[in-house]
Amino acid sequence: MNRVILFILGFMIAAGIFVAPARSGTMPLQSSFKNIKVLTDMSDTDVRMEMQGFTRALGVSCTYCHEGSDFASDENPKKLVARKMITMVKTINKDFLGGKAACVLCHRGAAVPEASQ
Repeated sequence: MNRVILFILGFMIAAGIFVAPARSGTMPLQSSFKNIKVLTDMSDTDVRMEMQGFTRALGVSCTYCHEGSDFASDENPKKLVARKMITMVKTINKDFLGGKAACVLCHRGAAVPEASQ
């Protein structure tokens, strides 16, 4: 009996049941960033990687959307546009493309995509 219980506990630990419980889609991650509104389902590391991806996809630097080093500020209207665009891409991926859409798909290294696309 004890061997069975130990086997089950060992299996559950190996499967991550005790180590990393499944996340609920409604519960945001705790973040060290302030004023995160759209990327709430990502870790801090993933948010940083996503931001680096935006700079490459749009061919811009951080200050294109952010007010200098005050990343929490909403003073730059481009940050609000970026939030809308992120929401749009998430919706496209969820409803149509299954994760294949990304900023670079339209922007192709330009801050404003060409109208001919």
